Parts: sequence; structure tokens; C-alpha cells
Amino acid sequence: MFKYSLVTVLMACSSIAWSNENPTDILDYDYIYASAGSGSLNEDAAANANASVYALGVSYMMNDNWLLMGDYTARFIHPDDTTTRIDTLMGGIGYRYNLMQDFDFIASYNLGITKAKVELNTNNIAVSSDTELIHGGKVALNYGFAESWIASGSIQVNRSDLIDEEIYQTSLRYLVTSRFAIGGFYAHRDGNTQRTNELGINFLLEY
Repeated sequence: MFKYSLVTVLMACSSIAWSNENPTDILDYDYIYASAGSGSLNEDAAANANASVYALGVSYMMNDNWLLMGDYTARFIHPDDTTTRIDTLMGGIGYRYNLMQDFDFIASYNLGITKAKVELNTNNIAVSSDTELIHGGKVALNYGFAESWIASGSIQVNRSDLIDEEIYQTSLRYLVTSRFAIGGFYAHRDGNTQRTNELGINFLLEY
């Protein structure tokens, strides 16, 4: 239900008055970030804690519209008998369109590498380990309001021989200072054979 409502919001907002060229005040895309979260495998986010995710990333604004970005994520899925670790490193290019003041639409394409390793919990013996190329696209809306708050929603689609997944995420962060923000996020990952629901915190430092 969540992902379909998010799709509707993104499609509706992306059609707003594209001719509006007001500059942004709160939104900045020169930053580094870190996040950590935990969640549930094939259940609601608070049902159990058998999935976790950690991420580091960077964004660089080349000019008023074009961005360079990169991120690394480490995911751990640990049901009863095994632990699956998925490491993904991706870099890409994005385009920012300013819909109105403090309201941006971002579209990006990313390319990288992903590794999935499955181990037995009893003795840490590897059952399988594979590494493949991965690529994906992402669209996002970022909205700054009340001088210090930024709300975001995004849809990301990743494809590889190891992982086909769609990631639907919403987040809210607060600017503690003009350069540092802290916030929280909810993410729903819909994969080939499983889904995860994650809740977490993130930290963002502008440079």
C-alpha cells in the first residue's frame, strides 16, 4: 500500500509547473552522509529485527543542475540459520530540476558492483559468494519547509544478476546547524523473492 501511494505522490508532484525557476534556499547537494537502520524480513518493520543496513555516501553539485554521487551500503539479513551479507558500491550522475523554491526533483543513474555472501550462523562457513555488476535509476523529491526541515521521497530500481529490487523510501531530517542535519527514514525493499521493511537514522554534513 505504501509504495503505490508514494508512486502517486511522485508522479503528481513531478508534473507541477516545470517553468518555475526560483532558487532553492535550504536544499544543498554538496554533502556527505551516513545512515544506519534495522528492520524485518517479509514482515512489518517492527515485527522482528532480522535485517539491518548501513550506508555511507557523498554528493557533489557540479553546477546548478548536474550532480555527481556515490554510495556504499552493507546489508545483513539474518533469519534463523544463515546470514546473508550484501555489499554494494555505486556511483553515478544526477540531474536536479527546481520545481519551486525549496522543492526539487532529482533523477539519477548509478552503476557499480555488488557482492552477496551467505554464511551458516553456527560456524561462519560460507555457503555461497558471488560478485556482479549492478546498475539502477532513481527519482526523488526533496522539499524544504519551516526554515530547518527537509522531507524527501524516492523510488530506486536496481538490476543485476544477483539482485533485482525496488526501494521505496521516505525521510525527514532537521538542520541542527546550517551545515549539519539529523533525521530518520523508512524504506521498503521489494526484491526477487523477499521484501524488507527498515527504520533508521541518518546524519548529513554539508561541505
